[in-house]
Amino acid sequence: MTVSIRNSCFVATMLAFAGLANHGVLAQTDDGNQPLIIIPLGDTDTIDAVDGSISSGSSGGSGLEVEALAAVSADTAGTLDPAAGGLGADMWQGSDGQLIAVVLPRLPGGTGSEVSTALARRLLLTAASAPQGEVGDLLGARIDRLIALGLQNDVPGLIRSAGQQALTPAGHRAGVDALLLDANNDAACQAARDALATSNDDAIALALIFCQRLAGEDSAAELGIAILQDTGGEVDDRFLELDRGIASGQPVALESLDQATPLLFAMALATGASIPEDALLDAPAPLLRAISRLEALPLETRLRAAERAVAAGAMSGGELGDLYRLATFNDDQIVNALSRADDAAGPVGRALLFQAALQQSLAAARAEAISALLRHAAAEDGQAGFLAVSRATGSEIAALVPGAELAWFSGEAAMALLAAGMPEAAARWWPLLEDRARNDSVAAAQAAVLWPIYRIAFGEQLPDDGTRMRQWWDASARLAPERVVGQAEMYVALLAAFDDRSAENLIVETLATPPAIETPDATVISDAGLLLALEAASREDRLGETVLLALVALGSGGPATADPMVLRAVVDALREVGLGREARLLAMEAAFAKGT
Repeated sequence: MTVSIRNSCFVATMLAFAGLANHGVLAQTDDGNQPLIIIPLGDTDTIDAVDGSISSGSSGGSGLEVEALAAVSADTAGTLDPAAGGLGADMWQGSDGQLIAVVLPRLPGGTGSEVSTALARRLLLTAASAPQGEVGDLLGARIDRLIALGLQNDVPGLIRSAGQQALTPAGHRAGVDALLLDANNDAACQAARDALATSNDDAIALALIFCQRLAGEDSAAELGIAILQDTGGEVDDRFLELDRGIASGQPVALESLDQATPLLFAMALATGASIPEDALLDAPAPLLRAISRLEALPLETRLRAAERAVAAGAMSGGELGDLYRLATFNDDQIVNALSRADDAAGPVGRALLFQAALQQSLAAARAEAISALLRHAAAEDGQAGFLAVSRATGSEIAALVPGAELAWFSGEAAMALLAAGMPEAAARWWPLLEDRARNDSVAAAQAAVLWPIYRIAFGEQLPDDGTRMRQWWDASARLAPERVVGQAEMYVALLAAFDDRSAENLIVETLATPPAIETPDATVISDAGLLLALEAASREDRLGETVLLALVALGSGGPATADPMVLRAVVDALREVGLGREARLLAMEAAFAKGT
């Protein structure tokens, strides 16, 4: 289906949400393979979505602090032990090194999934013995994938844990790339010089030429280019254009960031080129994160990049909130933020609403500002915008105590908290919504739409003999008839993965009901070989291999675009190796993306 259709359906659903009256609270169970447990009202502690945050390195957000372990061999290098979220020193036990070497480079970044990114981070940073057999350049591949995930700030710590001497040319290249993305050109240039002392690598040589231009060593730079060209080295035409721009002092902008390397990106910045808004549309996760951190760029550009990075799962909502706080507004703008919300376009307008929400002392006023912010984001950027802002405001919404005065907000609060991966907090709003649904047809439709996501999170604690899923079908068929069959197939598969049969009565409906309209479908079809390997790895308790294969099986779009049977296989596999909580949160991400 097209993005415009999906976004219009999402915006229509989201803008219809209103809220409802207070009952209970939820808390996490220690057994990740079990549903979350409802506990008595009063315990309002919040928890992180999964062990191992997506916050990279020592940057902002609520992520784990990375502590470099003592230098060890490249085979066992890592910055996370089990106490810090690592998967354990034996996570590769029983795995075939050749298989890992083939599959690891396929690990995608920027999938939109916080849970996937956090799992990938734990996998790549865990200090563990290498798989048996030939693994190739395992360290270099790990560094490369960290960058692809937008976790470039974690790279220096991993390199320190392995030692510079363990780096191959590919590892050196990735290390230089990480420093360039961090706008640390001095350190990147020193790393390039150090690398060329032990290897003859064209990519590192190009980085050194860039460094020579920055230092005003034009003759050396020209000579370096000539030598590379004469010896058959690869010199990108874009590199030459940017090099001329640096030498002449003329800005040279990249037409697209989609295929831009960290070096080309750093060179474009060095020419003084600006970053047009439309260039952010296809920017990969590491560049979005890098742009958001560049203080020399306009704040609006940084905010837009950060929102996209958060929606891509490459930054935490806390980091976006920190950037929202950087915007400067006068008292009049803050006081009148809600009345002027329609005129405050773009991410700066959302920063205004975010700050206005934080400054409200009354819960109802804070909820009103957050509601305006959620609607603002959904209206401008659809589901991705709502997702980013939900992750940025999740802790603020979770701090609100559901009650009669906030009944109008319960639908939006529940939806935002589910989007933010905070099911326990979202469940506090469910009794309000359910109570209102008894006498209000709009609230009944809202409750029906959200029911499957709650059921995925809490299982049979929210009883259903099939009636609630039937109500979901009826409501969704009215709201988005072109999507209901695909949604139903997803819910049947996901609930079955948790041994939940409440959606099975929809199988006949999915077979009997053709799509209302024909639309392009972005769903990723399963790779049979990959799924067979995943099943075998989980059955034999090969933890690292299972996590790797699961994340690769989900594809570049993550759980949002994965085939229902892929989702079921991934959930089954993660539960099999003891990652039940992560499995539920991944399932919820898929349900939110496809079901709202």
